[in-house]
Amino acid sequence: MSLRARELAEVVEELSASLSGAAVQKAFAPAPALCYLELRRPGRTVLLCVCAARGRARISVAESRQRLLGPALPFQQQLRREVVGTSLSRIARAGGRVVAVDFKSASGSRRLIADLSARDGKLILLGEEDRVLAISSELPFAKLGLKRSDAYQPPVQVGDESSSGSRLIPIAGAAFPFAQAAEALYQGKDEQQRTDEIRRRLIQSLKKKLDRISRTREKVLAEASREPEAEQHRRFGELISQNFHRIKRGDTVAHLVEYTERGPIEIEVPIHAERSAKEEAEWRFHQYRRLLRGSKQAALRLAQLNEQMSDAQRALEELHRAGAEALLEHEEILARPSRRTARRSRPYKEYFSSTGQRIWVGRDSRSNDELTFKIARPDDLWLHARGASGSHVVVPLDKNAELTSELLVDAAHLALHHSGFKGERRGEVVYAKAKHVRRRKGDPAGTVSVERDKTLLVRIEPDRLANLLGSRTRATTEQSS
Repeated sequence: MSLRARELAEVVEELSASLSGAAVQKAFAPAPALCYLELRRPGRTVLLCVCAARGRARISVAESRQRLLGPALPFQQQLRREVVGTSLSRIARAGGRVVAVDFKSASGSRRLIADLSARDGKLILLGEEDRVLAISSELPFAKLGLKRSDAYQPPVQVGDESSSGSRLIPIAGAAFPFAQAAEALYQGKDEQQRTDEIRRRLIQSLKKKLDRISRTREKVLAEASREPEAEQHRRFGELISQNFHRIKRGDTVAHLVEYTERGPIEIEVPIHAERSAKEEAEWRFHQYRRLLRGSKQAALRLAQLNEQMSDAQRALEELHRAGAEALLEHEEILARPSRRTARRSRPYKEYFSSTGQRIWVGRDSRSNDELTFKIARPDDLWLHARGASGSHVVVPLDKNAELTSELLVDAAHLALHHSGFKGERRGEVVYAKAKHVRRRKGDPAGTVSVERDKTLLVRIEPDRLANLLGSRTRATTEQSS
């Protein structure tokens, strides 16, 4: 069970009094709905754990952090860009089981919201005017009810948990008695969750392997059982060889006598009309040798498959009995993407200007529509190459923010590069505020009309363009961005 409201109040009160003014040195997000902030106070480094995962949601002080496996999550990339180098100004409850961690720097303020609700816990990074910059959750993005650039609204508190007792036993002599007690409360649950996920993925992989072996085995078994068919070809071949004089070209059936222990028996032998008796006999013997050879090879292959199936079934049984230590030896499997947590790609590519400002470029007609009319805010800058098809480009700007010439030229370079003018040395780019871009009813996706627009003649600077293209982030999952 996650931290109760009373427990959360005890931890937040302790941390708020101790960590105000601490510098944020590092940030990690090794898993969805989990992050660590390395904070520095004179003479002390503190690892703050903020977790919104189901059954383990908490704010605590940890001795060590969960290891990141595989590529960094997009939420981690965003968290580092926005809060590393800032100072922590406040930790406070924002109602119910929601905690707000505020940061400040010379360039502005940021806020990390930890919504520790039992059913839909999530971490939300907010920028100016409490606009959503990034979200990290275990839930699918469609169920979160939030998206980038939305104005964050605190959840409505349901019920009152303040009367619930506290399970926290302050650790005597600890620097953070309640916060470290909170981490101790979940010390084994994090490992249990990881080992359960490792076990689940390994079992899933073994079951898939067993299914593949089983399907292959069925085919091989059918091949191995063709020996009677081979014997039938040999039998017919010998009968035809003994009766060449009775078979004429064009016959489709030959009634031949076979001498057996029970006496002579008349056999009806199918004949290919286009073959002579000799050709038919040779074909029958060829089929006999081919099927017999295949049957023997299949029998050997069948033995191998039976052994592989036994090994896989034995491994599956051992996996069900395996302890945490044995499972954690396979921890690298967590770095592989899981279909269960697959998320939809963002509708834009993200680049950074020479001043560090984000620039978003649509991927296709449909994503251009989504970028311009669902993601861009009214005062964001919108650009497009004039006189050519191409991507919509959006520069997210705070209200009343000044548009610098460097940022405009950077965004215009990307607009030309992602258009029909790609490769040209110069071109015109139209730009306007996003609120002046309209879509007429009935127009196809990506087609717009623009009011109050301006035009910029751009001469491509190869070095500038190379730096812009090299700045592209690989954060391709919308949920964590």
